[in-house]
Amino acid sequence: QFGLIVLAAAPLMLLGMILCVSKVVPLFPKLQSELDRVNAILQEDTDAIRVIKSCVREIHEIARFGSASDALIAIQLRILTIFACIGPIMNLILAAVVTGMLYVGFSDALAGHGSPGSVMAGIMYTTRLLMSVMMSVMLFQMISRGLTSWSRLREILGTEPGMRQGTLQSPPGPRGLVEVRGASFAFPDTLEPVLTDVSLTVRPGESVAVMGATGCGKTSLVNLIARLYDPTAGEVLVSGADVRSYTRQALVSEVCVALQKPELFAASIAQNIAWGDPGASMDRIREAARIAQAEEFILALPEGYDTVIAEDGLSLSGGQRQRIALARAVLRRAPVLILDDATSALDLKTEALFYRALERSMPDVTRIIVAQRIATARRADRIALIDSERIVAQGTHEELLRSCPVYAEIFKSQGGASDGV
Repeated sequence: QFGLIVLAAAPLMLLGMILCVSKVVPLFPKLQSELDRVNAILQEDTDAIRVIKSCVREIHEIARFGSASDALIAIQLRILTIFACIGPIMNLILAAVVTGMLYVGFSDALAGHGSPGSVMAGIMYTTRLLMSVMMSVMLFQMISRGLTSWSRLREILGTEPGMRQGTLQSPPGPRGLVEVRGASFAFPDTLEPVLTDVSLTVRPGESVAVMGATGCGKTSLVNLIARLYDPTAGEVLVSGADVRSYTRQALVSEVCVALQKPELFAASIAQNIAWGDPGASMDRIREAARIAQAEEFILALPEGYDTVIAEDGLSLSGGQRQRIALARAVLRRAPVLILDDATSALDLKTEALFYRALERSMPDVTRIIVAQRIATARRADRIALIDSERIVAQGTHEELLRSCPVYAEIFKSQGGASDGV
């Protein structure tokens, strides 16, 4: 009789679990999506807090974050409501089973067919069994959410890399030689080309400045050399081999990039400078800082090179952040050094001191400099001018002034572009 009671209750409990599954499982992906949205808005607002304040958009952003939070809370409440309902239903079924077993058991005991002890033992075992079923419902909640998170993680882990590594470990040709041969490039999912049939050769130890209007493809060109992108046509060679044939580590040993917007970490200044070479000695770190014209302000800080800076270097000025990033690039001493407008926050005097120190201490390093200012570009051995997706002219500052109207117009727009030093 006890078995019949349990068998009668089991389908009801199973039905409750099935209803719970059918209602809850579709909500977990929506929950993760809304959580991502809240985190994205929070990250954006934290990073752009200065822009938000300067544009007086606080109320708008508070409302946007509130809307996303409300949507997240609504889904969480729906999930909690479903689980809150299933608990009482399970408890009700359990109470009905125990009541039925008590009635049947004690009726049999009074009729002389059993003892109260055996009735209580049967109730205890049945209660433990049904409580285990109820606990499995709670366990199912955690498993369902975990499976949803795992499926999203699996999508990321299963993504095929956009660029495959080569196998070349060491360069076959002269180190520092850069050759761009008929390279074209367009961003994925766009029809408009950024660069078309671009060719450029930079000899070891030579410095070449890349100039052009905003959006003309200067950064895209140096990104092809560093293999942050692959060309859609043509080829890019560094030290005698196509950049696609190198392993990632081998290419990083050949090419180093310093960006206009430096990425700094919440660590000491010494650790930030040595980020690309963690085993560097303090003597090398100090030498790199001196070349980057950073040592003076570093030593003025409370703990010098051991001073811990805020995330993204927010405790430093723009020029100080750029100089730390320059020191990091100099420390690597790669045969090819790319400076992608990496001195834009420096005054002309500091910039000139940096380039002089760089040329004096690293004369054999090939330097490719993306520049907006004529005063920066004219320090290079040669200037390459990009216009209408192509390199339209190459030469020294004086040669381009005489032969290239586009360059002459840039020179004129900068008021004659005095050296400043």
